Amino acid sequence: MDASRVAGLVLPRPPAGNWLRLITISMAALVALGFFVTTALPYLRLDQQAMARYGTRRGWLLMHVAGGAVALLIGPAQLWLGVSRRARSLHRRLGITYVASVAVGSCAAFYLASHTTLGWVFATGITGLGIAWVVTTTLAVVAIRRGLIEQHQDWMIRSYVVTFAFVTFRVLWSILEAAHIGTPREQLGVASWFCWALPLLVTEVMLQGRRIFDRRDTRLH
Repeated sequence: MDASRVAGLVLPRPPAGNWLRLITISMAALVALGFFVTTALPYLRLDQQAMARYGTRRGWLLMHVAGGAVALLIGPAQLWLGVSRRARSLHRRLGITYVASVAVGSCAAFYLASHTTLGWVFATGITGLGIAWVVTTTLAVVAIRRGLIEQHQDWMIRSYVVTFAFVTFRVLWSILEAAHIGTPREQLGVASWFCWALPLLVTEVMLQGRRIFDRRDTRLH
């Protein structure tokens, strides 16, 4: 289905109870903004202390941070517009920007993972994150091009959960560091996996559990 046909779809009214999603999206947006200002912005400002250990990989790091930051910041707006069924034209334009940002950020992530000095556990964790980022975002695009609105929304939620790994990685690493659990390399390795795999699992349980326990589902007799 081409973009013009998708644009012409008559979308159903948002289901009752989506207010909870909207509140969650609003909270995610505030956290994402705080993370951008405190953690991502120093890299984009070329802060020497933040960039020091990346050497010749600084360009790739900037690609990764810039792509991830754009996706992180516009993701909540995309989810909000999708759930509320508003401003479809803006929703499509932001969607293109989001997908392009994921493409840039994930390509840089694959390069950084293959050239890291932090060991194979960290490298495979970041590679897995990049794969999950590409797969979830791609399926969201495929779903909307086929006119599958609900599936598109679900895959966009999964995609943003992976995007939010920028935040969860920092939180998990800080917790492990503060608790003095493992060596720095072990802390980074664990955080590189749990920052996206665990949230994605929780998200899947919530998405599928909603369908299982939704009383409005058609039941077999």
